[in-house]
Amino acid sequence: MTKIVKLASLSAAALIGATLIGGCADQTARDTAQQALDKANAAQQCCDTNTASLDALRQKAFRK
Repeated sequence: MTKIVKLASLSAAALIGATLIGGCADQTARDTAQQALDKANAAQQCCDTNTASLDALRQKAFRK
């Protein structure tokens, strides 16, 4: 559960950073914010995939 909270916080921080930097003229800052958001989204997708796999294993174990 803690990992999910950390990933959600990271995703929110990256999104807020990207939003704040959106009006900034500095392309490097926008690129950095986009990279952070992309990494946060990839980490969340990985977590979601792992959660789905564990849920499937639990359901399989309970059926036996």
